[in-house]
Amino acid sequence: MFELARKETFKEKVTVQVKTDGGWREEHFIGIFKRTTDERQRELVAMPFNDVLDEVLVGWEMKDMERNSVEFTPENLAALKSLPGASRDTVLAYINANSGAKQKN
Repeated sequence: MFELARKETFKEKVTVQVKTDGGWREEHFIGIFKRTTDERQRELVAMPFNDVLDEVLVGWEMKDMERNSVEFTPENLAALKSLPGASRDTVLAYINANSGAKQKN
């Protein structure tokens, strides 16, 4: 079975490495991304990570350290972008999800 009429968005697990006093901590959230054409994806890889996030990240399923939901707002998106490497890790999750290669768990 093949679905030609796809949804406008898709979900993908994002893993972010966060620097802590004692080293690194791995954190996860589910990014909700806007679908783009193959042509637009090729253009996006040449753009700064924060600009790509502004275009393709349209929501998330995220919990804070107390397991409370984190709302997708401009302020919370800015906080995510301020974490070193978070924009890169999020964009790479988006690109890998569109590469056609399914990762093993």
